[in-house]
Amino acid sequence: MKAVIVAAGGQVNEGVLSYLTGADIIIAADGGGEPLIRLGIIPEAIIGDFDSLSPETTAKLERLGSKLVRVESEKDETDTELAVRYALQLGADTITLLGVLGGRLDHSLANLILLARLARKQVRARAATAFLTVYAVTDELVVRGREGELVSVFPFQGSAAGVTEIGFKYLLRDAHLDPFAVVGISNVLAGPKGVIRIKKGVLLVFHYHDQKPG
Repeated sequence: MKAVIVAAGGQVNEGVLSYLTGADIIIAADGGGEPLIRLGIIPEAIIGDFDSLSPETTAKLERLGSKLVRVESEKDETDTELAVRYALQLGADTITLLGVLGGRLDHSLANLILLARLARKQVRARAATAFLTVYAVTDELVVRGREGELVSVFPFQGSAAGVTEIGFKYLLRDAHLDPFAVVGISNVLAGPKGVIRIKKGVLLVFHYHDQKPG
């Protein structure tokens, strides 16, 4: 099941509409309900302490059928993390996070950590904006786009072993990537498809696309 979780930490507009229209379930993490209602989309559920969603929008979404899941304001998890947990409980095996990049830097980092955790659980996950998609990879990823698009890879929370990149301008073969080096930055797709493999560790893959995601 494909789940999309929408937070309030970045731009959620027509540029990411294709992610929303292709979802089996849409969940708002608190203030993520605001951009959804502007797009005319009603989430199945809204999860959070409701400190960033206006009372007017909250009431309107509830009238239109959204389930409100309220949590305590003092908690160890972010609203986005709780929304991910809710999606997994519903049976989601593919998760797209919207509105999680481009806001507060600490929240963006927390969401990248969340991606890595999902990857370790073998859940397909990505965080997306209108021009950037970020993946956490523990085995293999096929990157589809246009020739010349930028793709950067970074080992996350430790080194990465056995990293191979095929279909890019700069090839890697069974490489070891140190977490304190940046040799994986700014590679370029050599065609419509590139393949990234890793034998051990977690890679964060940043794909900058020059067209609306499909």
